[in-house]
Amino acid sequence: MKAIDLFAGWGGFTLGAHKAGVDVVWAANHWPLAVRSHALNHPETAHSCQDLRQANWTELPEYDLLLASPACQGHSSASQPRRRRYHDALRATAWAVLDCADQTEPKALLVENVPSFARWRLYPLWRSGLEQLGYHVTEHLIMATDFGVPQRRQRLFIAASRRGPVELVAPRRRTEPAFGPHLQWDTGRWRPVGQAGPKAQERIHAGRRRFGKRFVVQHVTGHTGIPLDEALRTVTCQDQWAVVDGGVYRPLTIRETARAMGFPDRYGWPEEATRGDVIKGLGNAVCPPVAAGLVEQLAGAA
Repeated sequence: MKAIDLFAGWGGFTLGAHKAGVDVVWAANHWPLAVRSHALNHPETAHSCQDLRQANWTELPEYDLLLASPACQGHSSASQPRRRRYHDALRATAWAVLDCADQTEPKALLVENVPSFARWRLYPLWRSGLEQLGYHVTEHLIMATDFGVPQRRQRLFIAASRRGPVELVAPRRRTEPAFGPHLQWDTGRWRPVGQAGPKAQERIHAGRRRFGKRFVVQHVTGHTGIPLDEALRTVTCQDQWAVVDGGVYRPLTIRETARAMGFPDRYGWPEEATRGDVIKGLGNAVCPPVAAGLVEQLAGAA
């Protein structure tokens, strides 16, 4: 089976599809750095850097499965009301999925977004559009930990198939995967806790009382910490997670953040990508193990 990846970003959907035995023949994104990153890790895929709301779908190669992660910022609870027009534009990216499906008529689609995507006031119309095109649509709230990712990251996956409704099932796990084993204690730029701001010190001291010497803390909010035997909480586009080791602390490394998303250590990014770029890309990505499990199920049913 062949697939295309719309809003491909850092390539989590593509990587998962490959693990599921699906060949991703074309991928697109509007951010040039994301396209270069995707091409670095998936050189066998044809790439396009463009605004997909203006795409010419007649130029696509033949394919069976449409994968898409339209912009989530306009739906996320973290959205800024003062940027309403900006978020209106981001929400509009979802229509590119319908436009592509209308013109190319794939066997099936798998769309990922934040859960609040389904509360978008135009979502019923968007879903109805898929149904009008002949697809049977099912919605699935998926937690990344169920697929072995050490992060409590819940996302909405919308499956659409011409053959009939497809119920995607997450594996049952007795315990969630811990994030602690993915930390690298002998690397990174450690700083004395005393050099942190007053609020950060307060959070760190509270976390130390709860969890002991070593734990993870969300550095920019009132989060009081996470023990190492639990999964990390949601990775976002903001550089906000830090690890504490007694009297010192540091931000999570890029590699640790990538591990929290389920990306393998062999995965890389262009040399010109800054730390902020990589964190942003990871925060927007689809967790590859989740994508692999869901794509395998949908491909088998389509």
